Amino acid sequence: MGRNVTWRSFALLWAVLQFALPSVALLADVRLERDSVQAPGAHIEFGSTRACRPVHADECALCQVLSRAAPPAEATSLPDIAAVVRPSSTQPIAGFASRAVTTAELPRAPPAIA
Repeated sequence: MGRNVTWRSFALLWAVLQFALPSVALLADVRLERDSVQAPGAHIEFGSTRACRPVHADECALCQVLSRAAPPAEATSLPDIAAVVRPSSTQPIAGFASRAVTTAELPRAPPAIA
């Protein structure tokens, strides 16, 4: 009996989470969207004041990791585009096949029983 009660309690908890978590995620998304709409956007101007939001933070963790882990790469020479891309055909496109030709190539249905 104790095993059955435990299983039912777990199933009930799981069902409650199935219904509750999408609503919680929706409310969190609404809150983030509201905060992003109300926040002043980043902008670039000739002059800057303390009220301006920076375009890119100086303490960006991704930039710090990339600048320390990857040394600057030397510029590679790109191949000539004309050598890479093959020219298109100058011949005209063949005409479309008639319906009689296309239907002749389709498989036949079984014979009708009379």
